[in-house]
Amino acid sequence: MIFTAYRRHFFLVILLVALCGHTAAGQTDKAHDDSDLQAVIVIMRHGVRAPIESETRSSAYNAQAWPNWPTKPGVLTPHGAEALHLLGEFYRSRYHPLLQDDSCKHPRLYVEANSTQRTIASAKAVLSGLSPGCTVEVHSVRGAFNPLFSPSRSSAVDQQHIKAATLGRMADQPQWFTNAFARPLEKLHRILIDCQGPACNRSVPDFRSVRVENGIPVSRDPAIEGPVALGADFAENFLLQYTEGMPMSQVGWGRVSRADLNDLMQMNTQYHDFMLRTPYEAQVAASDLAAHLRDTIISASSGKPTPNELGTPNDRFILLDGHDSNLSWLGGLLHLDWLLPDQTFNATPPGSALVFEVRQNRSNHRSTVQVLFISQTLDQIRNLRQLTGAEHPSVAPVFVPGCSSSAPGYACTVEGLSKVIDSAIDPRLVTGSTR
Repeated sequence: MIFTAYRRHFFLVILLVALCGHTAAGQTDKAHDDSDLQAVIVIMRHGVRAPIESETRSSAYNAQAWPNWPTKPGVLTPHGAEALHLLGEFYRSRYHPLLQDDSCKHPRLYVEANSTQRTIASAKAVLSGLSPGCTVEVHSVRGAFNPLFSPSRSSAVDQQHIKAATLGRMADQPQWFTNAFARPLEKLHRILIDCQGPACNRSVPDFRSVRVENGIPVSRDPAIEGPVALGADFAENFLLQYTEGMPMSQVGWGRVSRADLNDLMQMNTQYHDFMLRTPYEAQVAASDLAAHLRDTIISASSGKPTPNELGTPNDRFILLDGHDSNLSWLGGLLHLDWLLPDQTFNATPPGSALVFEVRQNRSNHRSTVQVLFISQTLDQIRNLRQLTGAEHPSVAPVFVPGCSSSAPGYACTVEGLSKVIDSAIDPRLVTGSTR
């Protein structure tokens, strides 16, 4: 009875917060009235790209051909680049105090991207809106391994422990994991095969029970690769179709509504919660990024160089362009959760970002860090909506367990966030800075 009363009180508080959600940004801004912005670190996913092989599976399970794309698989599309340009304009408007020098001589920007075409091109697209007309170097080595964005290759990594940590979250029963997603998997199977006419081949294998290996169908073993992995990838394909602006008649062959997309992407994010946000997996994959983030924040707040900072103490806007996995890994490592108004929990849509705002209090000169998750809505990406007028991207404050305060915005002290990162990472997996 006591628990029931407590639960009702808790959900009443949550409801009141939700009803007042439209004022959250204003309340956060008020919390900044007595502080100055020192620096911003943006860790983002690349923009809309053409699907890759894992998201089409060589058309082994779909009755109709996948739609055509304007670029090669995995490459940022022109539509995706334009959406990121609009996002860059928003960042320029939001952080104009840090970007006041329009001469391009001292842009105070540091930009680094992972080594793929889509991440490098995405960084350049954001820069076209963030710092128009300026030539800003995008630090990256095409085709090279970058530990900042990748799981560690250190011999200290226990691969068997990664496997055990993930399987342990699903009771060491991959089939049970599959059973938990029976309804969205059934919906997805119908989307893949439910067509008519001469262009429809309904004899294709059911991906839930059959695995096509070198063109030969064999029984699917969930312990090797379960159907949820394919389901998450196919859902991502439909998300890319939608955000690319394809007609709804082409999104899932006309069989995926906006509501269907939400359901399928919930399976996608839950799958990635297991695969990417499991604590040991996240530690292996995000320790290097988190350590560089920590040192960059310390450098920005103190004005002094640190061993693993990104850029220099004079840089005020640091942009890191990676992948959805980087956001999930870092979120899993630091136990960060977020919610967007139009998507499922911990979604990582194209162009979305974890943003770390470093601020200094004018009275006591202490620096704090506010963590945000910033993302365009799917319809803003799809329709290429302007973001600097009446319409803005979603800006969600993120609570950091172990250091956030209860004040609006949930800011951490720099020291508090540093301690959280120190306790989360494995120092053996951190590479020295070569930048």
